[in-house]
Amino acid sequence: MTTLSASFGVFDTLTQYGALGVVTLALGGALWYLLKRQLASEDRLKADVTALQKELNDYIRNDQKILKDTIDNNTKALHDIRDMIITSIRK
Repeated sequence: MTTLSASFGVFDTLTQYGALGVVTLALGGALWYLLKRQLASEDRLKADVTALQKELNDYIRNDQKILKDTIDNNTKALHDIRDMIITSIRK
């Protein structure tokens, strides 16, 4: 008669230690859970940072355009004033 014995490798050795083996298995499971949770949290933070960088870049580009338009308008106004002064001096 043959007996079927399932071998669990390292887990067989840990179960031979009784309560200490069970505690070791529980701590290993808790560590695995916490590690997966930490990695997921880091992935979410990386995605958030990427989104914030994109938003900041868009904001800077928009501000840059507004500032350029303002400078162009002021330059045009100064040219118009100069032309008016030159025209009034010639008369």
